[in-house]
Amino acid sequence: MPSSALNPPPTLADLERRPPPAGPAIPSTPQHPAFGQSALRQRRNRSNSHSSHDSHNSHGSHSSHSSHSSYARRHPDRVPPKAASPNGAFLSVLAILSLVLAYTLVGLWIFIKGFLLTRHELSGVNECAKPFDPSWSLPVPPWSFDDASLLQWAETSLNPQTGAGECSLAPTHKKAMVLIVDALRYDFIASPPPPSSSAAQGMEDGWTPNPYYHNILSVPSQLTTRYGIPANANKPGPSSFIAHFTADPPTTTLQRLKGLTTGTLPTFIEAGANFGSAGTGVGQVNEDHWIAQFKASILAQSGKNQGGNAGLVFAGDDTWSTVFPGLFDSDKMWTYDSFNVEDLDTVDRGVETRLLPFLQQNHPNRTAGVHDHWRLLIGHTLGVDHVGHRFGASHPKMKVKLEEVQAFLKDIIEAIDDETLLVLMGDHGMDERGDHGGDTELEVGAGLWMYSKSGFGYTARKQHFDPAEYISGSEVEALLPSRIPFSPLPSPPYPSSGHRSVPQIDLVPTISILLGLPIPYNNLGSIIPDLFPHPDTLLRALRITAKQMRTYLTTYAKHSPDLAAFSREFDAVWLDAVRADAELAALLQADKRMDEVEKAWRKAAQAYHRFNRVSLMKAREVWAQFDMVRILVGLVVLVLGLAVIWVLKSGAQDGLLGVLPIAAQQNDENGEATTETRKEKRRSKGTQELLSIVLQSITRPAQIGTAVGVAVSQASYLLPLISSLPKFGVVESTLASATIASQLSLLYDHLPQTLASGKKEGEGDVPNTTKVLNVAGYVILAIHAGLFASNSFLINEDRFILLSLSTLITLRGLLCIGSCPTTRGKIRPAIITLLSLLLVRLASISKVCREEQAAHCKSTFFSTEALNSPYLMIVSYLFAYLLPTLLAKFLGQRKSFVGIAPLFFNFGLRPTLMLGSGYWLLDWILPQDFVVESGWGKRLDWLKGWVAKVDLVLLCVFALLFWIFAPLCLEIRQEPANMASPEREENKQKVTIRGYANSLGSSYLLLVGIVVSLLWLLTQPAGQLSLAAVILAAMLALELGHAERDTLILYDQKHNPLSPTRPPHLSSSEIATLSLLSHLAFFSTGHQATLATIQWRVAFLTSPTLSYPLSPLLVLLNCFGQLTLLPPLLTVLCVLWNSTPQPRGSAKKMFTTQHILAALLTTTLYSTVLLLSLGALSALVFRRHLMLFKLWTPRFLMASVAGLMVQLGGLAAATAGWQVSNKVNNVFGSEFE
Repeated sequence: MPSSALNPPPTLADLERRPPPAGPAIPSTPQHPAFGQSALRQRRNRSNSHSSHDSHNSHGSHSSHSSHSSYARRHPDRVPPKAASPNGAFLSVLAILSLVLAYTLVGLWIFIKGFLLTRHELSGVNECAKPFDPSWSLPVPPWSFDDASLLQWAETSLNPQTGAGECSLAPTHKKAMVLIVDALRYDFIASPPPPSSSAAQGMEDGWTPNPYYHNILSVPSQLTTRYGIPANANKPGPSSFIAHFTADPPTTTLQRLKGLTTGTLPTFIEAGANFGSAGTGVGQVNEDHWIAQFKASILAQSGKNQGGNAGLVFAGDDTWSTVFPGLFDSDKMWTYDSFNVEDLDTVDRGVETRLLPFLQQNHPNRTAGVHDHWRLLIGHTLGVDHVGHRFGASHPKMKVKLEEVQAFLKDIIEAIDDETLLVLMGDHGMDERGDHGGDTELEVGAGLWMYSKSGFGYTARKQHFDPAEYISGSEVEALLPSRIPFSPLPSPPYPSSGHRSVPQIDLVPTISILLGLPIPYNNLGSIIPDLFPHPDTLLRALRITAKQMRTYLTTYAKHSPDLAAFSREFDAVWLDAVRADAELAALLQADKRMDEVEKAWRKAAQAYHRFNRVSLMKAREVWAQFDMVRILVGLVVLVLGLAVIWVLKSGAQDGLLGVLPIAAQQNDENGEATTETRKEKRRSKGTQELLSIVLQSITRPAQIGTAVGVAVSQASYLLPLISSLPKFGVVESTLASATIASQLSLLYDHLPQTLASGKKEGEGDVPNTTKVLNVAGYVILAIHAGLFASNSFLINEDRFILLSLSTLITLRGLLCIGSCPTTRGKIRPAIITLLSLLLVRLASISKVCREEQAAHCKSTFFSTEALNSPYLMIVSYLFAYLLPTLLAKFLGQRKSFVGIAPLFFNFGLRPTLMLGSGYWLLDWILPQDFVVESGWGKRLDWLKGWVAKVDLVLLCVFALLFWIFAPLCLEIRQEPANMASPEREENKQKVTIRGYANSLGSSYLLLVGIVVSLLWLLTQPAGQLSLAAVILAAMLALELGHAERDTLILYDQKHNPLSPTRPPHLSSSEIATLSLLSHLAFFSTGHQATLATIQWRVAFLTSPTLSYPLSPLLVLLNCFGQLTLLPPLLTVLCVLWNSTPQPRGSAKKMFTTQHILAALLTTTLYSTVLLLSLGALSALVFRRHLMLFKLWTPRFLMASVAGLMVQLGGLAAATAGWQVSNKVNNVFGSEFE
C-alpha cells in the first residue's frame, strides 16, 4: 500500500507475533548488513543493553544472526524461504525503456537527416587566369535580340574562358590589413547623429548615447566624416566607408568566417561546427575563398610552388586554425584560445604585439627579413566579445576595451601605406547581454569600415554620384534594402532614411575585385557599389560578379534539386540582364548620344545587380534541401513509437495477452504430487512476463525487417525504377525496416486489446475524480503540443506553462478536497494547493525574454543585462541553508527523517548547496574594482575554480557513492507499551521501526537531493531561487498525489471490501504536473528555445579554458538538466513515496516495478508527443515559413534533445529505484512482481 495512514508502520512486536510461515525473520533484520553502523543498529543495541547511545555490540549481533541461521537449518518448515531478488523485474523495466529509446533514436535520426541537411558544397574553384585589361570594352552585340541569341552571346562573347569576358579588374591595392573585432556591433563604430534640429528632438524624446560603447571607437566615424563615400568620390585621395554589416544567422564565429571568405550561406544545423577543434576536420572550409585566391595569385606572380610562403600573416582567434589549416605562412600564424571568456586581454595583446612589427618600421620587435615581406595581415581580437559574454554590453569594461581598439587602430592607420587596403569589421554583433548565435537585430548587426589612403577610384565628374542609389531599384530595395533602421540608433536623431547596410557576404566579391582576384566559385554576394564610384568600373564589377554567380547556380542545379523551384525565375532575370547589356553594347557600337548611353549603362548595372540580389534571396529562402522521403519515414517511426509507448504503458498497468508458462500440480502414478509447466494464453503479471510477451511480438518481425532493409538498400542502387529516390545506406535502411516491422507487429498483436481494455476501464467502477484527473493530464498535453501550430503561442510558451500548471494544480486540489470524506482530510490538500500555487508563481518571476517578447516582457534573470544581483546572492545563500531543512520537513511528516537522513541533509546536502551559491558569489566579486585594485583577483579566481571542483567531486563521487552503499533511513525505537504510566517496571517495552512505511521514498529522496545540488551549482543565483521553488512545489505535488491515491484506495475498499486492494498507478495529471514543473524550471533559470540564451559561462565552471568533455557536458546540464533529469527522478520518487514494504513471508508482492515502468512511460509519452508535434509541424506545415529557422527549428532541436535526455534520465531513475529496492529486499525480504 502506498499510504502510511492506511497502512501504518508495524511495531517490532507486531511483526514478531506473526506466525513463522508468514512473518519475516525479525530478529535478524536490525543486524542486516544493509544497516551498517547506522543509528538503527545503535538504537537497537542501546535498547538491549541500556548503555550509552554510541555503544555497539557486534558480537551480540553476530550471535543473533548465527542462531537464527541454525534455527532455519533445523526447522526449514517454520522459516520462510529467502526473498526473491528484484533484479529480474528491474532488468525487464530497463529493457523495455531501452526498446522505446531505440525506437525514438532511429526515428529521430532518420527525420533529422531529411530535415536538417547541410548545404551541398561544390568543390569547384574559379581558375580563371585571364589577365585584366585596363582598356577592356564590351564585345560586339549579337545580330538578333531573341532569347536564344542573347544567351548564346552571354555564353560565348561574355565568357572569360572562351570569349572576351572578364574575370577580374586591375587591383586598386596590392596589400590588405584586415582587423576583425569579434562581436563588433554597428553602433560601436557608427557616426554620431548629425548636428541638427532632429538630433535635438531625438535627445528630447529620451534617446541618449550609451556611455559605454557609443562614440568610444570614433576613428572610423571621424575619417568617414572627412573622407566619406560618395561625397568625396569626385576627387583623388583617402576614402572611408562605414556600413551596417548584416550577418547571416547562425551568428557563430566559425560560420561567419566561412561567409566572410567564401560568400556562401550557412545552414542552421552548421552552428554546431563552431565547437570543432583543429585537426578534426569539423568546420574546415573546403570551398573556394578569396584568401586562397590571393595566395595562389601571389605564388603565381613570384613563381613559387603552391606550398610556399606567400606573405599571409595571422594572429588571434584559434578558430582560424580550424577553418583554414595550413593556409597561412607556417612561421607567421599565432593563435590563441577563443573560448576562455574570463580572459579579456591575452588575445588582444597577442594580436597587437604580433602584427604591429609588420607595419611599424621602428617597432622594437621588428626583425629585418621576417617582418618585411607580407601581403595580407589578418588580426582577430576577442576582448570585446569576452567583455560582452562576461559583463554584457553596457559595462565600464566595454568602454575600456573599445578604447584599446581605438589606440590599436590609430597605430595601424598611421603605419599603412597607399597600397594597403584597411578593413575593420565585426564577424557578428551582440545583444545587450553580450550573447550571439541567433538572428536578432543586435546579433546580426555587425559593423564594417573600409579605408584607403589612396582611395578606391574616383568619378572625375563634377556631378554627385551615389553608386548605391545608381544601381538600386524598387524591386531590389524590397528584397534587400540598402538602408535599414537600427534600434540602438533610432530616428530621430538619426535620419529617417536609415543606416547604410550591406550583407556580410558582399565583402567577398568586393575585396576580390579590389585586390585583382577572381571571385570565389560559390559566392552569392554582390559587390559593395560605394567602393566603385565610376559607372564603367561599377558595371564591369557587377557583370563579373553576376557571371560567376550564374556559373555557380548552373553547376549547383546539376548536383542538387533544392533550387529547382526558382530556375525559371533565375533564367528570366539573367536574360533581362544580358538583354540590357547587349543594348548597351549596341549603343556603344553605334556611337549614340551620351545621355542614351548613360541610361543604358545604368539599366545594365541595375539588371545585373537585380540578378545578384534575386539569386541571393532565393538561396536564403531555401537554406538547405528537404528530403521528404526521410522526413516521412522518420515521422512514421516516431508515430508508431508513440503508439508502442501507449501499448506498453497499458501493459505495465493491466498486462498484455500472450502465451506464458503456468505451473500446475499433478499426481504421478505413485500418487506423489509433481509440478509441471505448461503454456497458455493469459495476461502478463509483472514486468518480466511483459517483456517476454513483447519479445515474442517483435523478434521475428525485426529479423525479417532487417533482411528487407538490406535488400532495399541494395536495390536502390540497381533498379532504375527507384534510382531517382534518395539513396538509403545499408545501416539506415536496415534500422528503419527492422524498427517499423517490429513496431507494426507489436501494435497488431496488442493495440486492439489495449484500446478495448482502456474503454472497459473507463466504464469501470472508479470515482469520477479519477476519470477527470486522467483526462486532464492528456488534455494539457494535447494543448501543449497544439500550441506550436501558432508562432505567437510558441513565442509565449513560458506563459502557457505558468497558466496550465496553475490550472492543473487548482483542479487537482479542488477535486481532492471534494473527494475527501472528512473535514480534516480536506484541510491538508487545500493548504498544499495554495502553497503550490504560491511557489509556482514565485518561480516564474525569474525569466529571460525572447526578442519577439520585448514589447511585453521584461527580463528579471539578471539585475543588469548580464550581471547577477548581489541581493539575490544573499537570498541564494539563505535558501541554500534552508532548502535541506524544508526537504527534511517532508520526511518528518512521514516519520522518515531518521537513520542516515539527518547526517546527509545537514552534512552533505547543505554544504554542497552553499558551495554552489558561493561559486557565483565569487564570480560576482572577481570583476569588482576593489578586488582588481587589491591584486587579489588571481587568488580569488583560483579559489572560485576550486570551489566548483570540490563541489563537483563531493556530489558526483562521494555523495553518490555514499548513497549507493548507505543503509536505508531507518531506526528502531524502544518505548514503554503503556505510555500512561511508563514508570511501572512491569510494563512491557514496545519496539517500533521508524521510517519503515517510507523506506523506499526516503532513500530515493537523498538521490534527488544530490541531483538538485548539482543543478544548483550550474545555475546562476536567480535561477537557484526558482529551482528551489520548483523542487518544493514538486514535493507538494507529490503529497497531493499521495492524498489522491489514498482517496482512491478508500473508495475501492468501500465498494469492493472482499477484493484485495492494489495500489493505484500515478494519474496522467500527476505526470503532467511534474513535466510542466520541469518546463517552468527551464524557463525560470534563464533559458528560452533560442541560441542566444545558452549560458556559455558554465563551460568554464572549473577552469578558465575549455576542457573536453566536461565543458560541453556542463553546458548541456545547465540548459536541459531541469527539463530532463527532474521529470523521471520526481516521477519515480512519486511511485516510491510512502510505498510500504511488504515483509518476507507476507505472501504479498510489491507492484513497484510495474508502477515505475508505467509512470516513466507516461513521462516519455509527454516528451515524445511534443517532439512529434514540433517535427510534423516544422517539416510538413511550416517548412517554407519565413520564421522556420527562427522559431520552429530551435524549438524542435530543444524537444529532440529533451526527449532523448528524458528517456536516458528514465533509465537512470529506474536504475536508482532498483538500487533502493534491493536494499529493501535485503532488509525486509520484500518481493517485487
